[in-house]
Amino acid sequence: MPFLFSYVCDLLQLVEDNHNARSGLRSNAAIIQDWFSGHQGLLHRDHNSGALLSALLPEKRTDRVYCLGAKRLQAIIGRALGLGRSRIAELRRWQNPGACVDLAECVESILRATPNPIFPAHRPVTIEEIDEILLGIAAACRFSSPAVRISASENRPADQVPSLGGLYKRLSARDAKWLTRLILKNYEPVVLDQHVVCAGYHRLLPQILQVQDDLAVAGRILDSQRRDRTVTGRSELAEYLKPTLGVKIGRQTWLKGRSIKHCLSMVQGRVSCEEKIDGEYCQIHIDLSKGYDCIQIFSKSGKDSTKDRIALHDSIRKSLQLGTASCPLKTGCILEGELVVYSDKHSKVLDFHKIRKHVSRSGSFLGTKNDSQPQPWEHLMIVYYDLLMVDNESLLAVKHSERFQRLKDLITQVPGRSALVKREVIDCSRPSAVSDLRRAFAKCITARGEGLVLRADDPYFDFGTLRRRPYSCCAIKLKKEYIGCFGDVGDFAVVGARFDAAKARIYNIRGLKWTHFYVGCLENKEEVQRFGKQPRFVVTNAVELNAAQLEAFITFVNPESVPPEDNTAISLRIEPGIDNGKRPSVIFPTPPVFDIRCFSFDKVGNAGFWSPRFPSVSKMHYDRSYCDAISFDLLQEMATQEKEMPRPEDSQELLGWIAALERSEPTTTVETTSQSTVSTITAQAPSPQKPMGPDCRHPSTAPISPTKEKTGPKRQAQAAPVDGQLTPPRSSAAKMSEPTSQKQIGDQEEAALGRKRSLESSTENNLPEERKRIRRCTSDRVHPSTNHMEPRVEPRMTLSRRNTEAPVAMPGLSSMALVHNSDLEKGDAQERGTIRSLQTCVSFHETVSTSFSAQSPSTEATSSLAEGVDTASRPPERSIETATGSCRYLGDACKLATHSIILSPCIANFPWVAEDLLSCHGVTDFIRDPKEWLDTRHVTQANLPVPSGITSASAPSSTADGTSSRGRRRRKIALVDARRREATLAFLQSIEAAQLKRRNGEREYVAVYDWRVLESIREEEQMCGRNRERPGNRFDLNSSLWRRFWVGLA
Repeated sequence: MPFLFSYVCDLLQLVEDNHNARSGLRSNAAIIQDWFSGHQGLLHRDHNSGALLSALLPEKRTDRVYCLGAKRLQAIIGRALGLGRSRIAELRRWQNPGACVDLAECVESILRATPNPIFPAHRPVTIEEIDEILLGIAAACRFSSPAVRISASENRPADQVPSLGGLYKRLSARDAKWLTRLILKNYEPVVLDQHVVCAGYHRLLPQILQVQDDLAVAGRILDSQRRDRTVTGRSELAEYLKPTLGVKIGRQTWLKGRSIKHCLSMVQGRVSCEEKIDGEYCQIHIDLSKGYDCIQIFSKSGKDSTKDRIALHDSIRKSLQLGTASCPLKTGCILEGELVVYSDKHSKVLDFHKIRKHVSRSGSFLGTKNDSQPQPWEHLMIVYYDLLMVDNESLLAVKHSERFQRLKDLITQVPGRSALVKREVIDCSRPSAVSDLRRAFAKCITARGEGLVLRADDPYFDFGTLRRRPYSCCAIKLKKEYIGCFGDVGDFAVVGARFDAAKARIYNIRGLKWTHFYVGCLENKEEVQRFGKQPRFVVTNAVELNAAQLEAFITFVNPESVPPEDNTAISLRIEPGIDNGKRPSVIFPTPPVFDIRCFSFDKVGNAGFWSPRFPSVSKMHYDRSYCDAISFDLLQEMATQEKEMPRPEDSQELLGWIAALERSEPTTTVETTSQSTVSTITAQAPSPQKPMGPDCRHPSTAPISPTKEKTGPKRQAQAAPVDGQLTPPRSSAAKMSEPTSQKQIGDQEEAALGRKRSLESSTENNLPEERKRIRRCTSDRVHPSTNHMEPRVEPRMTLSRRNTEAPVAMPGLSSMALVHNSDLEKGDAQERGTIRSLQTCVSFHETVSTSFSAQSPSTEATSSLAEGVDTASRPPERSIETATGSCRYLGDACKLATHSIILSPCIANFPWVAEDLLSCHGVTDFIRDPKEWLDTRHVTQANLPVPSGITSASAPSSTADGTSSRGRRRRKIALVDARRREATLAFLQSIEAAQLKRRNGEREYVAVYDWRVLESIREEEQMCGRNRERPGNRFDLNSSLWRRFWVGLA
């Protein structure tokens, strides 16, 4: 029985209404499950499962390309509905910035005003009819997959566009809106989770799609299973459903490692540490029954790219010895690998942008207008890293170590044509695991590699285990740009912007005019500065902002904008390859400045110059001119140095990177093996708990000098307690071996890195003024309300220098800057989806630091004797500042410790929240049960035993009702995991059941926030403390920082 399209629209509209609702929100998963429950009777009848799944998940149909953009679809709809001039203008309203509507909403508005005639009930639009028309349109497009193109039957009309227009005449206004978004493959802001949809359709469908990553094929398998009743559980499914030659297998889940210890917290046992290849993914299917044409290649998106990658076939044949008597295969196999370009002349793998000269896209070489011609010594190469099936034997349930051994026995490596990925095995159960991985990562960086891939010794997919280890069967990629601030490039000018209607709906900002911003560099910077000539900019990238950044840009920057035809202030050079040929709709005559962060440099197609690869905006500068941004020549110089700098012959850079990676850990510990295998690093690399000098006092007490502080090698660092976790030394020998002066530390580091200069300032005298400005570019965040710049700035190393030399501590820098830089851990703003939710819930079981104590030997000995306790055998203790409620970054100026905090049960046991995020703000105790607020015997963190030397007056107590002993009431806040809706609702009901009352007897409400606000506060306070800014009202509960994570009132 056909399935009506209106049923699908019911679900989509429910999710959209829920998204737009201001109160009473339900989870999308609950809405989807209720919808499937209500249509179970129809779903069990005979219908096209592939058509229904394609309507619910249109983005999964990568094999279909309709070549119907918004403008062309607008013309089709206008002709089909017979619209006049005025109504055509209404249909075009989605192109106007500030309208905040897309084409689908314009169609809905027109059909609401003039509805279509009501057709008989026997002619409703079905998903099968829509799927047939869209399949015909895709079959006529040469960019569709070969299987789709040959599916066009002889009886089907050649042109399906008129049939598509006929659908709009039979649809209601609401259904026409969702059909428009279905054709454009974009339901946003509605997002249907693929796993929830598939599990709602059938509980085994998610596992089927893992092995058969094709909606049409998976639908046919599921229909067959329902009829035959052959599968009853997941364990039987692994045997019943095996990989099929010609059908792509789904990829494993990929996670991002934010640090060395973060990676190791997600794996266990023996881990394969592989070199990450900067190429294009290939899933290679070999079917010997097809004779000579036995090779089939799928890309990452699932497209069949066999003909496009025909230049790789010869390398595959030689590696498998196809067509020869020594071929190890009997029927076929499925392999995974990366396609790269190899140069016989230079004996190395070339950069990623070289691939587009050798690989076509549906027969066309795209983006090669400004590229050089393919050279005779350049050819494609395949690097294998996994084997999924061999001779009808599925290896998906086989451990990785066995799969790789089978791959090694199968492949014949041909130099320059085929190879196995380089790897080493690390045993995570050994105490040396952290240092082993750190050294392997440092080797990858010094070899100019892209990064590492960590694979635990797990099956590719696991269907039979009921209680799996978290993050099992996942691959972890680790790049240096994921750690700390290694990916900063510099300041770029924002020269223009454009508006995208579909993207604007995601932000949900009223009156939004811009969604994409064009950044560039000055081409004539010296002429502008010296002679005041018209600025000439080269646009390098188009970037997007997150919702918080966009609101800040509109509120505090909001630059003057003019149409491109009215622009006379600046000159722009925009190559055709920038932003896929799209152009800015407005120009900023006085460009603001963005701080850009990227992963590497790349040559975009049809551009011909180096530009940041995967750029993102790390901050916006409110007080800088576009003349402070980097020039185009300097950007090209930075990229050239990073790409072409040869690998050093000695090991000094390796040691420097090991030290830099050790300092970048959130909580630095000294492993036992790091003292033996890399003995020089301990003395050379200062840990974040090094003594701070007299000029590095706490931000709340340190005076801000009006002039820049002089730096020199003779400045000594006095031993003082650091604003971190103090740990006792392991022995007196450890105390005596600690460097006592900042000069000694700096000299040892410079000797280890082979640097010929002793001071940063000595090199800046020989650098151009522009490079000095870039190196001194501050990483501060100036508040929009302030009109002054902080006199103290922190030098920042350019990306090219970060790739060629490890960032080490300079004698001219304050120790405080080193402490905060080592603790800084930025998140990727473009990765806050499902992967981010997995990573943020990781329990960071950090061991207590056993590095050298921050106190001087004499101070520690005195304190130990005074307490009468042997510090070498005493268990680790909390620092005094943590015990008394002092923040690590802002001290007493931190306002988080002044609140009475309750954690929901689902996050109260997260060490990352309870032990890391809260403790760094001085919050060592929190509420777990709302009834504890009613218990007057409850004591909060301020009532902990006061250490010796601290008076009771300095540690104010507070009672359970949130009232301080000094009479000031503490405001109550609740932290929850908003993504766990059911658990959050149950927790809020428990707060309501507690019947909290104010002093006057009125009911008391508790503000509820998502716990991720702690991460944002931590980052803001780190920057505030590093730049010695006054926090002001930045961290108040009514600030935008808290409002972004607002959940409600309980």
